[in-house]
Amino acid sequence: MGKIYLPKLTADSTAILNGVTVRKHLLANHNVNNITLPPLRTKPLIGVTIHNTEDLPRVEDDGEQYTRATLNDNMNSVRTHYYVDDLCAWQNLEDGRCNWTCADGTGPGNMQTIAIECIMSSESGTENIKARDNTARLAAYLLHKNGLTADNLYTHTYWLHVKDGHTKLSDTANIDKWCVAPHAYKNCPLYIIPDWIGFKKQADGYIKKLGGSSVVSGGTFLVRILDPALNIRAQPSLTARINGVIRGKGIYTIVATSFEPKTQVTWGKLKSGAGWISLRSKYVKKL
Repeated sequence: MGKIYLPKLTADSTAILNGVTVRKHLLANHNVNNITLPPLRTKPLIGVTIHNTEDLPRVEDDGEQYTRATLNDNMNSVRTHYYVDDLCAWQNLEDGRCNWTCADGTGPGNMQTIAIECIMSSESGTENIKARDNTARLAAYLLHKNGLTADNLYTHTYWLHVKDGHTKLSDTANIDKWCVAPHAYKNCPLYIIPDWIGFKKQADGYIKKLGGSSVVSGGTFLVRILDPALNIRAQPSLTARINGVIRGKGIYTIVATSFEPKTQVTWGKLKSGAGWISLRSKYVKKL
C-alpha cells in the first residue's frame, strides 16, 4: 500500500491555554502512514525546550501545515509536541510522550522535555513578535502546570552542548551560557537566542501571572547558613522534593532567586546545582 497524503487537517479539539489557541491533532491518533513515534516518557519531566522553525511562504496556518507534513512522512524523524505561530499552536504529541527534536538521541532533551517549535522568519514584524509571545505563553503554561519555573527553559543548542560533553545538567549556574553558546551543528532557536534572557523573563512574567514562582537569574551573592539542618529542595517550593540537607553553618553562593506567592517565601538557587534553599532571615544571612 502506497503512502497516504492527508488533505488539510481539522483539529480534534481546541482549547485556550494561557491566551493561546491550541489545536490538538495527535500523531498517535492519526498515523495512517505508520510513521515512527517517540516512546512515552518514563523519566521525570525536567523542562521545556524552545526551537525555531521557518515560517512557510504563502501559508496562513503554518502549524497545521507542519503537522500535516509530519503525518505525510515528509518531516524525516522530527517529532515535536507543539508547533506555534502568530495564530495558534498545533499539538502533535501528548505531553507525556518523548520528542525527537533535540538531536541528543536518548539524552534528556528528547527524553525529558516538552518541545515547542516556534515558527518565525528572518523578517522582523508583528507576526514574529506574536509567534514569540504565543510561545512564551504556552511555555509558561506548561512549566506552571508541571511545577517548574522559567529556570527550566532550554534551547535546542543547549542539548547539543550537553551531548558533546561541553556542559552537564548539574552545572545549573551556567545553563544560560550554554543555551546561547554557538554550536557547529546548529544554533537554535535562531531568532530567540540573541534575546534568550529576555524570552525567559517574558515567560517568567506569564508564570507569575498564573500564580507560579517567579525566577530572577543573574547577579550572584553569598549567604551564611544559620539553620543547623537546612533542607535543599529540588524546586523553589515547600512542597518540592528534598534533595539533601545543609549541615554546618557555611557560606554558599546563590545564582538565582524565586518568589513563591502561596507561601510568601523567597528561594535561592545554589551554585552547586544541588537545588534551592529558603532565604528566610531565620535560616540564612545575606552577606
